[in-house]
Amino acid sequence: MGCRPADLPRLATIASRLARSLVPGDLVLLEGPLGAGKTAFVRLVAEALGVSHGVRSPSFTIANIYQGRVTVNHLDLYRLDGEEDEDVFALEEYLTPDAITLVEWPERALHRLIAPEWIVRMDHDTPDTRLVAIEGRDAVVAARWDAAE
Repeated sequence: MGCRPADLPRLATIASRLARSLVPGDLVLLEGPLGAGKTAFVRLVAEALGVSHGVRSPSFTIANIYQGRVTVNHLDLYRLDGEEDEDVFALEEYLTPDAITLVEWPERALHRLIAPEWIVRMDHDTPDTRLVAIEGRDAVVAARWDAAE
């Protein structure tokens, strides 16, 4: 899966491949600094999953739910004050077997999240490109990535 620079067209290709690799029940954690493109990546994954209306950052609402070919839950935990924040206790509601859940800033509530199938790490490369690394939990998940090529 590896780490590679990605401009917007390449990022869209990577997001589309990940979307083809996902199945209901999958949890995807997105890690990276502010401005690394996590929400843009979620938007591209959601579009590839058939979400037709605009995906926006749920920074103030914690979660947005979208309907496409599968339910897509998009969580942004940036504003949580830590593990004791009362919103942390509602996270399990979004980790359902019928939805794909993408979580930005997961480190703010790791103990409340199940083990992820996928971790997407993003960082700045240049003003127009991002570094993207995708890690699958195990060989079964990695095989889905390979099959989505």
